[in-house]
Amino acid sequence: MARAIRLVAVALLLLTWAATAGRPAFAQADTGSVPTSEEELARLSDAELRALLLERLEAPQEEETGTFNPADTAFALQAALAELRGRLGEILGTYDQLPGALGRAAVSLVDSEEGSFARFAGLFALALAAGAAAELLVRRRTRAANAAEADAAAVFEPATAEAVGPTALAARLSHAVTAAAGHFLLVALFAGVAATLFLVAHDGPNRERVTFAFYLAAIVVLRVIGGISRAYTAPAAPRWRIPAYSDGEARRVHTGVLATMAVGAFGFFTCSVFAVLGVHGDVHLLFLMSVGTLLTLCLAAAFLASRRAIAHDLGADGGWGEIAAGPTRRRIARMAPWGMAVGTLLIWCWLVSTSLLGGPPLFGAGLGTIGLLVLWPSLDAALAREALRTAATAGALTPAVLTVARVALAVVVLLLLAVAWRIDLTHEGSGLWAATVRSALEVGTVVLVAYAGWAALRLWIDRRIAHEDAQAVSDGVDPAEAEIGGVGLSRMRTLLPLFKRAGQATILVIAVLVVLSSLGVAIAPVLAGAGVVGIAIGFGSQTLVRDIVSGAFFLMDDAFRLGEYIDLGSVQGSVEKINVRSLQLRHHRGALHTVPFGEITTLTNYSRDWAIMKLRFRVPFDTDVEKMRKVMKQVGKDLLTNPEIGQDFLQPLKSQGVVEVDDYGLIVRTKFMSKPGKQFLIRRHAYAAMQKALAENGIAFAKPEVRVSIDKPGRADDEALAEALEPAGAAALTAVTRGRTAGE
Repeated sequence: MARAIRLVAVALLLLTWAATAGRPAFAQADTGSVPTSEEELARLSDAELRALLLERLEAPQEEETGTFNPADTAFALQAALAELRGRLGEILGTYDQLPGALGRAAVSLVDSEEGSFARFAGLFALALAAGAAAELLVRRRTRAANAAEADAAAVFEPATAEAVGPTALAARLSHAVTAAAGHFLLVALFAGVAATLFLVAHDGPNRERVTFAFYLAAIVVLRVIGGISRAYTAPAAPRWRIPAYSDGEARRVHTGVLATMAVGAFGFFTCSVFAVLGVHGDVHLLFLMSVGTLLTLCLAAAFLASRRAIAHDLGADGGWGEIAAGPTRRRIARMAPWGMAVGTLLIWCWLVSTSLLGGPPLFGAGLGTIGLLVLWPSLDAALAREALRTAATAGALTPAVLTVARVALAVVVLLLLAVAWRIDLTHEGSGLWAATVRSALEVGTVVLVAYAGWAALRLWIDRRIAHEDAQAVSDGVDPAEAEIGGVGLSRMRTLLPLFKRAGQATILVIAVLVVLSSLGVAIAPVLAGAGVVGIAIGFGSQTLVRDIVSGAFFLMDDAFRLGEYIDLGSVQGSVEKINVRSLQLRHHRGALHTVPFGEITTLTNYSRDWAIMKLRFRVPFDTDVEKMRKVMKQVGKDLLTNPEIGQDFLQPLKSQGVVEVDDYGLIVRTKFMSKPGKQFLIRRHAYAAMQKALAENGIAFAKPEVRVSIDKPGRADDEALAEALEPAGAAALTAVTRGRTAGE
């Protein structure tokens, strides 16, 4: 017998080693090493062989790995369906036993002792009445502080959710949380008083205490869910209503929630009571399945009955009042009620199937999933409405925060679903569902963080740009109306759009790489491939690289800014836009030039620091130059006091004396220094002032003229000259006549 046991042990060990070939050696505490031959095994005692075999059997085995075989999956699915069909047939086969089992359980509760059930029912009603009285007393004492919905409807004028204002959502959510919390405290007071009174006064059997506890729990659950529904839908207080329901829709939805939850709460707790009273096995499972199926059908019917309210809340009617919803949202909103109904049926079928196949009965997870999938779209729609309502405010923080809140809400819902369905989200968790949910959570978190960074960067830079623009306007800088050489915007204002695009591109690239890594894609080959492609593009697009690098150096040198007037040799104009590889110049006549940075060889900036303009005046030869200098000096003083242009002078208008003498007179020059872009406006005023001042002082401007000197020897010569000039005069008269005729 001992030899037979030894041979069996040797055979098991050999099979185990054959199945685990290539794995690390198994360490033993007693022998120090694993036997590797039959001779070494023969020298072991029976106790050593048993110990070695037990350690081998208790050692964790590696999971079998192999290629995916569709046939194995099909066979496994067929076997599971066969098992499910057989188990379901066994349970449904007990339908004829269900009435008798329930009757016996009810009899055991009612006929335990003479008059016992009457005392139990009376004490039950008394406990509930005492709890309700305590709740009513506290509610009346705290009515002024808590503001019940009836009082709120009387104090505040009814208003639709759309008319509350752009900051209404936060106030409505805060009011809903406060109202629900106050309701929970009152329900807790009700349950505490009722339970205390019943437990103190009851002296009957234990099953009556259990029955009371279960039905009190059903009442508490129903009231808690009803409080949440009332705080959320606000049937009597439209001012605080979160979804976009009308008053009638809100009442119907709230009533449907109460009716459905009443069926579920009392139905499932009744199942628990009958289990305590002795209903077990397949009969109890049949009763539980019947209640669950009834609840599922009630939920589906409630979704379909409220489909118009749900669809309108989600934006199926083209929007919410004055706020328009997108076409995708409208299509999804119209299908949402049907999806909720079908999803509820599928969840119940999944719960029943997994329970019948030996899995854990996660009925609470199923109900929680239905609740989340109903509440999540409504909250998301409320956030979307608020974001669209506040999007018109330039630079507003609210739309970005609300969008981040929508992404965060999706991540939280996914996390709650994973916890409810007991999915291991750690890296030790295995299985398709664990990997899928873990990847989805990682992707959602990355998207949330990336969008938050994107929005924060955009808002910060947009606010800085708005501040720089406001500062420029306060300084009198208006690039849209500036003339040639006008002052441009600040260097920060010029670089901020480039920083914005660069930062957003960086966030996008990092987010894409992290998402790919979360999905199991190795990003090292992707980065290597991107590097190779970048090198190839660099060699093949040297002009593009030259443009980008040249632009970077121009910006680092602060060669130009937005709004400045520059001359590139072939083109000139105000800098209107700066891109990665080129800039756009708006000519003062309206033409828009796009110039790559790499083609800029010389750049002249007319908008930096100051501008000098010189004006020339031609006066007759006999003009008093000193008097004219004094007149110009006085004109310069007068221009400094001009409220329209005086602040734009850096140096006043002053005379530079006679700089040239030509055939028609003296050229007197003046000059002034002004802010860039203001010299043209000052020039107009200077010309007008000089004309007026010179006229008042008797100084006229010289006019180009031709002087002809003709000798006059005698009358005969004059007559000969007239005869000689007569053909020329006739020709001139004919030309003038023809010109007038053509003009007419």
